Amino acid sequence: MTADPLVPGDRAAIEDLLSGYVLALDVHDIDAAVELFTQHGEFRTYGRVFAGPGLRRMFDTAPAGLHLAGRALIRPDGKGATVRQQLVFFPADRSPHRLAIYDDVVVRTDGRWRFRSRECRFLNERGELVPRP
Repeated sequence: MTADPLVPGDRAAIEDLLSGYVLALDVHDIDAAVELFTQHGEFRTYGRVFAGPGLRRMFDTAPAGLHLAGRALIRPDGKGATVRQQLVFFPADRSPHRLAIYDDVVVRTDGRWRFRSRECRFLNERGELVPRP
C-alpha cells in the first residue's frame, strides 16, 4: 500500500469543498458554487459539458431543492485527488427525488481545493448508473 500523498488537513478540506458545493446550490448562491471550480473547471451531466459562463448558467437554471450527499471516497492521484460520492436530490417542487453518483477530480489551486471536473450520473429505477451518452 502506498503512502497517502495528501498532507494533514487535505481530506477535511476536500470534504469541506464537497459540503460547500451542495450547500451553495441549496441556497442558490451561484457565485459560491462557481468559485468552487478551477478557472477551466467543468461540470458534466446528461452528456453535456458546462464550463466558463455555461457553468454559471447551468447552476442558475438548475432546479431548486435539497442535496443530501453521502460520505466521500477520496483517493490521491499524484496531481490532486479523485472523489466519488453518492447523492439524493429532493426537488423543492416535491417531484420525485433523484439518486446520483458524483465522480470528481479535485486539485489544490491558490491554497484551496477546487473541482477540476465534476460528473453527475443518475441511477435508474433498478439502481444502475445510467450509461454515458
